[in-house]
Amino acid sequence: MKGIGKRVTVGFLGIVVLLFASGIISLFELSNLSNDTEDILAASRRNMEIANDMLHSVQEHSQAMLHIAVFDPQADRDVYRRAMGDLDGKVAAARSEAVDATRLDSLSMSVLRLREISEQFVFSSAIGNIDIPLMAVPSSEDGATASSQRGKAWYENDYKPAYDNVVEQIQSYMTHTHSSLAPRAEQLSKNAYRSVAPVFISLVVMIAIVLMFYYFVMFYGVNPILKINRSLSDFLTYRLPFNVKAELLDELKEVVDNIEKLIGLSKQNR
Repeated sequence: MKGIGKRVTVGFLGIVVLLFASGIISLFELSNLSNDTEDILAASRRNMEIANDMLHSVQEHSQAMLHIAVFDPQADRDVYRRAMGDLDGKVAAARSEAVDATRLDSLSMSVLRLREISEQFVFSSAIGNIDIPLMAVPSSEDGATASSQRGKAWYENDYKPAYDNVVEQIQSYMTHTHSSLAPRAEQLSKNAYRSVAPVFISLVVMIAIVLMFYYFVMFYGVNPILKINRSLSDFLTYRLPFNVKAELLDELKEVVDNIEKLIGLSKQNR
């Protein structure tokens, strides 16, 4: 390849291509990083929503069962059935979205146990056959108070442990979902380094290329031009021989040859 213009053009075009390629790679990696971050945040938000909905449903079920057991055994059962249905639906949703569904077996079993205890009590109270030991009810109190005491005893002794177990399993589900996101967060950190690496590498290479360009432009461009100008000034001022002591390439060598020809012609004309 000959010509200073072509050399400089190719050199700077090489820098442009390098920067363009590194920018494209970085944009691609940053896009992947953004998508991964969005997926992790969406999964975390979804898991929190499911856990909060499960807690809300089990609390609503507990309040309904407390009202039925203590205050009004013949109360409307739709509330506790709806709450139990919502809880089952949220457990099914969590199972469908979980990476390892077997970890939700304990939660499913605890919800099933809560359902069985509740259904058994509601059925027994509906037929008037509540076989629950009466806890020190004074003989002077009427049947309603005795029924309330029996319901309270059932709630504290049977229902409350099952309810606490469900809440504990829901909290365990929340802890597990957060811990399951840890490997993805670690991978996200690696992707961040990978997205920054091309920019850093291209920056280092660009600095090296710029320094090389500075050296070659000074060595093959600026310094020869300065020496040509100094030698030509010495010839015109002091009539010293025109002699450029520098490594000349391409057009600069042609310029020096043309100057020497002009000097030779001027001497012949004299």
